[in-house]
Amino acid sequence: MNNATNGKSFTGAASVILAAFLLFYLPSMLTLLSHDKEPLDMTILSLLLATSYTAIFCLNYLLLVPELLFRKNGKIWFFITNLILIVLACSILPIWFESHGGLPRPKHLRAEPLSAAQWVMLYLRFMIRDGVMMVLSIALAYAMRLSKAREEMQRRELELEAERRNIELLSLKAQLNPHFLFNSLNNIYALIAIDSDKAQKALHDLSSLLRFMIYDSEEASVPLEKELMFINEYVRLMGLRLNPSVRLRCSTPEGNLSRLHIAPLLFLTLIENAFKHFDSSAPHPFIDIDINLDDECLSCLVANSCREDGKSGLEKGKSGVGLRNVERQLNLIYPESYSFRSEEIAGEYHVFLSIKREVLTPHTQSSKP
Repeated sequence: MNNATNGKSFTGAASVILAAFLLFYLPSMLTLLSHDKEPLDMTILSLLLATSYTAIFCLNYLLLVPELLFRKNGKIWFFITNLILIVLACSILPIWFESHGGLPRPKHLRAEPLSAAQWVMLYLRFMIRDGVMMVLSIALAYAMRLSKAREEMQRRELELEAERRNIELLSLKAQLNPHFLFNSLNNIYALIAIDSDKAQKALHDLSSLLRFMIYDSEEASVPLEKELMFINEYVRLMGLRLNPSVRLRCSTPEGNLSRLHIAPLLFLTLIENAFKHFDSSAPHPFIDIDINLDDECLSCLVANSCREDGKSGLEKGKSGVGLRNVERQLNLIYPESYSFRSEEIAGEYHVFLSIKREVLTPHTQSSKP
């Protein structure tokens, strides 16, 4: 995947450089060829100017626009950097030619000597004309980058919509199947005779869980507070099925989290795998769920007991598809803003997911893709 991405990046960069060459060098060459016996210094000047236009265009398209202009707090540095480039380009060329006999003039202007005022106007015209050309090359780089970014965003939104529908369908099939409902209802039925208050609470949790999965999960994002409430209700319901010897622990952040939004059901597959595939025959069976929030990121660590012989409850082929779907969803929703890994160590299976806090703010999420 990395090789394919690098190949696309190289091809895109080569295409941009070729387009810049045709755009800036070709007109200069045609102009020179149309003037018979043009002085060598004019040829050199035309080529140097074409080189400066091309360099500024490519630098902006490949680096400055995506790394500064499209980033937070980068616009000032974008304008400062380009201003420095233009001033240097418009200053170095005249200074270099002045040290080698003066700024070149077209063939038809070489017969007559120029006054001091004419020399000043010649230099000013050079700096203004070519400065404007450099600004236009920057604007062209920005327009092309913006067009490409919009195309990529539209493509990603289409993929995200298709992926969301697929994940929504998979979630409904996985969680709203008869086994899940029957097991939950049977557990609640058994609780009625033992602890009616606990049974009532479990029934309320089941009702809230179904409401969230049917209605709220249709949105592109939900308040983090509501997502964590769903996780706690889901864990409590699933815990009714566990043997008392199994240690179940679920820790989530508290406080007012309504200003943070997250894609719905993002942690569900990780937690569901722990309940499905943990090894209940381990000496100390357990399921631990730790969700933490700090100034940098929202993290989720799900750990469960498994066998140490490589044949854990997390059997090959059964959970791998679910985890790959989660990673694919993360790539679409939070590209370059998450960390995701899983590992099996000494009888424990760990899945870790971390998402940068800055992408969980409401202005980065839309209600619909």
